[in-house]
Amino acid sequence: MIVPKETMMVQGNRQPLPDQLRGLALLGIVFVNMPYLAMTHGGLTPALVHSGLDGVLAWLIVALAQGKFYLLFSFLFGYSLTLLLHAQAQPGDGLRRYRRRLLALGVLGLLHAALLFIGDILLSYAVLGLALPWFAVRRTRTALRGAAGAYLVGAGLLAVVALGSLAAGPGTAGFVQDAAALDRAVQGGLLEAARARLSALPGVLLTLGVLNWSLALSMFLLGLAAGRLGVLRRPERYGTLWQRLLLLGATVGLPGGAASAWLTLSSDGAQQVLGVALGFITAPALTGAYVALAALNPAARLLRLAAPAGRMSLTGYLGESLLLGLLFAGWGLGWYGQLSLSLTVLVTLGVWLALELFAHLWLRHFRAGPFEWLLRAWINGRWDPLRRQPRALPEAPQ
Repeated sequence: MIVPKETMMVQGNRQPLPDQLRGLALLGIVFVNMPYLAMTHGGLTPALVHSGLDGVLAWLIVALAQGKFYLLFSFLFGYSLTLLLHAQAQPGDGLRRYRRRLLALGVLGLLHAALLFIGDILLSYAVLGLALPWFAVRRTRTALRGAAGAYLVGAGLLAVVALGSLAAGPGTAGFVQDAAALDRAVQGGLLEAARARLSALPGVLLTLGVLNWSLALSMFLLGLAAGRLGVLRRPERYGTLWQRLLLLGATVGLPGGAASAWLTLSSDGAQQVLGVALGFITAPALTGAYVALAALNPAARLLRLAAPAGRMSLTGYLGESLLLGLLFAGWGLGWYGQLSLSLTVLVTLGVWLALELFAHLWLRHFRAGPFEWLLRAWINGRWDPLRRQPRALPEAPQ
């Protein structure tokens, strides 16, 4: 595998930008997941909009977040593979650890989908990640061509589904099946909800496959190429790239997101499918613009706030579902479907801020997040110290 030396990371010297981006992605993902965890498995539709503020918030989530931050996580997943391969102690060790990582993510993803959130992304990553080692031993140009091909396949699938839905006319079920049954189950006990999610999971995975998988694989491969070139390690060297990504976001990503929000929130079932498809097809342009904004403004207050949670993003991702479950599920406080969209958004923001505070406090005393520590132990086959060692006080002069 041909990789520039500049991509290597000095041990103990983490690259700050990937952590900042992961923390930012957690903010976007929790708002996209929020309707399914707190209101209805039908997702953000006109049925949830009961006030002007509801409408504005729904529009912002669909236009600016839906499909975008999932792809940001996907990009960073591919980027991290380069760092993992460089951390190998001997040839082949990095790929062995990577496969163990995929297995652990698959198990965690299945548990997460059954117990907390049926739209889990970890299981998808475990499946799609199997393709990355093949590209990891080939040239960067091959990875870029693979990314382009995967995007075209994904966009084509979405276009076919959207056009088929339009041809079928109003009343088309769209992407979500058995939403009402899942809503009822979530308002019951933990085991009842788990049985319902497992029953619906094959159909949901098919839906995710159409919506996300090809696009996510495309971002995996772009992240792999970016990791080889050290794009996030030395972002100041790539000013032209960031400017082009901002232009693409402004001319493709924003108009596509706006059109997606308008179709999704103000039309019938068939046009809603078209809106979702259009949003996902144009989502990579806006995802790229978000990366560019972060790269050009690494000292931004929001990015600094998000960085600790980005260091423990697996804990944050699972923690978002857990906290929202405690508040909204039947086995928790039972608020599911009881609050307006505006209040639910406010509660969701509070959940994200609580997890950010938790990350700040946790990392003062521990080396990694709890789930990251467990994952690392499984990958490495040993238990590393979790608690930070206190710094030795300087000796007093004699």
